Amino acid sequence: MNFFARATGPGDGEGAEQDAWEDMESILDECLGAGVPRHSLTWHYRSRHESLIAFSNLHYYDNRLLTFPAATTQLSAVAWRKVDGVYARGKQQTNQAEAEAMVGEVVKRLTDSTASERKTIAIVTLNANQQQLVEDLLDKARRERPEIEPYFSHDLTEPVIVKNLETVQGDERDVIMLGIGYGPGEPGGTSMPMNLVR
Repeated sequence: MNFFARATGPGDGEGAEQDAWEDMESILDECLGAGVPRHSLTWHYRSRHESLIAFSNLHYYDNRLLTFPAATTQLSAVAWRKVDGVYARGKQQTNQAEAEAMVGEVVKRLTDSTASERKTIAIVTLNANQQQLVEDLLDKARRERPEIEPYFSHDLTEPVIVKNLETVQGDERDVIMLGIGYGPGEPGGTSMPMNLVR
């Protein structure tokens, strides 16, 4: 599915040029179709741990991407946290328990007096409705815990942010919390509906 498609309507003033852009799957595909030579990345250095690029290396680069070993010895820089939440289908498209768990984790990290250094944090959700829910819960937490307010200041180089999948491109933080949101439609459910989008 194309998460990044931008809907445009009449009156955008872009006419035939806009229609041409909408027909393209990707500008890279258009370049290949026009005979522009294809060059793939051969090495990657931006991830602080190889596990962060491992999926892309396997599935998109056929394991040809040279990565640089991490200085740490931990097995993976990725951790999975299961939350027994319920996905509200229809117009809501939110998961209250997941949003509360993510906000709770942010507050815990920002108030941890034993932390040797404060890591920058981003929360990423898979849709705008879940993003709004997380932002609302974070606003409540900030009112209740004023000591965390400085970490949200726009004066900081990397304040705590909450973004959805379509708006997070290019943002970097020490800790990225990615919420799946999607899950069973009822408490304790063991199956999930198979329609991810309306």
